[in-house]
Amino acid sequence: MQALGIINEECGQYIHACIVEYKSFLKRRFQEARCLSSRNPKDQMDVTNIEVSSVEILSPNQGQVVAQNTSQAVTPELVEEVIRQYYYRTPAVSNDEELILAWAGSQNREQTKRKYYRFGQKLLLWVRNKGIPDLRLIQQPKLLEFIASWGEVSPYTKSNRVLILRSLWSYGSAENIGYFLRNIASSINYDNFSNLPKAQRYLEDWEMEKLSKAAKQLGGKYWLVFNLIFYSGMRVGEVGRVTVPGDEPGQPKEDYPGLYWRDFKWQFDPTLDDRQRGYYTIKFRGKGGKYREIGLDHETSSLLKKYRGMASDKMPVFPNMSPDPKKRGLPLSDRAIKRLIQDISLVAKVKFSCHWLRHSHASRAVDSKPLFEVQDQLGHNKSDTTKGYVRSKKDAGTGTVLPRF
Repeated sequence: MQALGIINEECGQYIHACIVEYKSFLKRRFQEARCLSSRNPKDQMDVTNIEVSSVEILSPNQGQVVAQNTSQAVTPELVEEVIRQYYYRTPAVSNDEELILAWAGSQNREQTKRKYYRFGQKLLLWVRNKGIPDLRLIQQPKLLEFIASWGEVSPYTKSNRVLILRSLWSYGSAENIGYFLRNIASSINYDNFSNLPKAQRYLEDWEMEKLSKAAKQLGGKYWLVFNLIFYSGMRVGEVGRVTVPGDEPGQPKEDYPGLYWRDFKWQFDPTLDDRQRGYYTIKFRGKGGKYREIGLDHETSSLLKKYRGMASDKMPVFPNMSPDPKKRGLPLSDRAIKRLIQDISLVAKVKFSCHWLRHSHASRAVDSKPLFEVQDQLGHNKSDTTKGYVRSKKDAGTGTVLPRF
């Protein structure tokens, strides 16, 4: 090939080095290979004797037999691709878009699927803007450049995104996918925050008062959503409508339908002073696709009942008023619910998220309710998960209730 002018000496040496590198690969992969033309044991392939001889780099002044190929420059990336085509089986996906869709779809949680899909789309957009037509041509310095493009983000956010990036390359380089030649993201370092206690995501009483005041000030859905999430302990994905990537890019499918009034059932709980007193029970699709039913406190139930008015069972609790006819009339998405909470955070000047309300609910509920009831309300399979949500009190300790001797 050097004599024909197709590659230069440097590329020839590079090809030789790649062939030597894959010598051990060949021996491992073809250990069970047998000659197809004969069943005679003597004709069986002896892979232990596979040797790779030196590549002879011929002088460029040899007579050319064919015309010089100038259609595509030979690069190390192209050589790797050629080697992959010969020594790896056909990839399970044929392009970057299919890889992102398959990778996101392989995740267990529905919200994780959507999160990974959106991350993959952002990565593809950044890569295309850099003039790179294929993710397989990216080297690690480019991945580090992509990480730097995130700008000033919290350590938690950065750690989470790096883990997602590593997950993509780990998935694509797996043997059953075979899209990437190797996992170039595996050595990218990240800060591991998995051991930090979740109970740190807790709102003090004075913070809750500021948030409550801000939610009342904004009024309408802000006040209702704030009360519902905090007093029910529901996840934001259980309150709002959640969509996940569909079979085709740009065509998502509904996974969590959101709340409708048909999910609310009024339970009378009268007292001598109030014969109409009662509370709502809510049946909805929870995490993992499992349906569960919880009770809502009397005051929040009364607030929602007044807000409902004459709305029928078929109406969503929080309808979308978008001008887009495809979205109008559907329940608000979980992202729209999060934006309502973010607005409350900005007005109150207290940084928090929907999940912080869930943690704060658990930490206060265990003061008066058994742990099992709190676990059932939050929809946890294990009590240890619920314990992780509860912040231990910093006071004089349990010894204060013991007798003195």
